[in-house]
Amino acid sequence: MERVNALKAAMQEEPAAGRKTLSAITSWNGGAHSTTIVRNFAIPADEPVALGGTERGASPTELVLTGGLSACIAIGIAYSAAEDGIEVDSIEIDVAGDLDLGGFLEIGEARPGLEEIRLTVRVDADAPREKIEELVDHGYRRSPVAASLEGRVPVRVCIGWEETGGAGRVQR
Repeated sequence: MERVNALKAAMQEEPAAGRKTLSAITSWNGGAHSTTIVRNFAIPADEPVALGGTERGASPTELVLTGGLSACIAIGIAYSAAEDGIEVDSIEIDVAGDLDLGGFLEIGEARPGLEEIRLTVRVDADAPREKIEELVDHGYRRSPVAASLEGRVPVRVCIGWEETGGAGRVQR
């Protein structure tokens, strides 16, 4: 928490200190398999065999739920507990999301994406039930991933290409 508190103090002096651009690059490996490089980490993604994949990684939707949402909320709970001086022994989050593949496969009226996400959070800490509920609520409310999934972040898609003699961008 020392580094987090130092960043928090710096941001109170200069709010721009907390603004970051997160970036990654994804390369398609054929079929439904791709690899994304984030900082120094390679993250494989693939689809189940039933969707034409080869099971070489979690599906992109599974990565959003598990690697994104539940991990971010767990961090938020842990930071909230540390700020309140509560020692946490463990945090476990079960996550499930309902997906209608009709949207992805353009069948019927379903929209692509998850219809609902359910989280079951278990926190083992030396704190009363009300405080644990407060920590979970605070961990969720401070999660950038949860806020993004709730539809508050616009997504801009640009089409880029490289040709001999230059590159261009078209915004959709």
